[in-house]
Amino acid sequence: MALRGKVAIITGSSSGIGAGIAAVFSKEGAKLSLTGRNQKNLEEVVKNCKTKGSADVLINVGDVTNDAFRKTLVEATKKKFGKIDILVNNAGIATMSPLGAAPKELYDKTMAVNVEAPVFLTQLVLPYLVETKGCVVNISTCGTSTIIPNGGIYIMSKAALDTFTRYLAQEMASQGVRVNAVQPGHVPTSIMSGQLNKEESAMMEKSMIKATPIGRTATAEEMGHIVAFLASEKAAFITGECILADGGLTMTTPPIST
Repeated sequence: MALRGKVAIITGSSSGIGAGIAAVFSKEGAKLSLTGRNQKNLEEVVKNCKTKGSADVLINVGDVTNDAFRKTLVEATKKKFGKIDILVNNAGIATMSPLGAAPKELYDKTMAVNVEAPVFLTQLVLPYLVETKGCVVNISTCGTSTIIPNGGIYIMSKAALDTFTRYLAQEMASQGVRVNAVQPGHVPTSIMSGQLNKEESAMMEKSMIKATPIGRTATAEEMGHIVAFLASEKAAFITGECILADGGLTMTTPPIST
């Protein structure tokens, strides 16, 4: 088990990719500190993790855009497990709006969740990662390499996260902390479908599958395996990378349609 004994904070782990990462990490023997805004969903994720492997799971329900909650999360994790080895900044929102007409409130909310929360949570965790020679894995999107209609603010936020990944990796390399990102292709989760009606969601799904050379969407656990690899000693010489995991989607030229 590649992560046996490692302590990992995973944000946004109550559903979607975060839940998939938690499941894989549990199989790999990690001790988990899971957070999200939905307690019922988190409890279901914990049950699933315990059937997969890890019986040592802490949950904290809250909003990672809140300064006080971020501090509570880090302190509770350190208190329970005595150390922190891995931070997975997965929590995110996908907002859809024409860029030229997007309200400031939408911009502020997107940046708060997708940029500010991972940046300032990482700052809190870094001293512990220096102690353990740990790592950060950020969850971005393949959309930074293509065009998603009406996805401008969302893609801007993830492009900022990619830049944060590379710069922090350079800053922390001498202290033994690695920082990488995963850029998933289309994984059917509520983060995008929640922005669309049923018909639009079905059209996007069809468009994504058609545009993806592998010919299907990805699963959350497939993304989890990539994150687990980057967090493990097998990736000890990888830092500052934004790993595309999109089934070849960004090799296609036409923009994704909704």
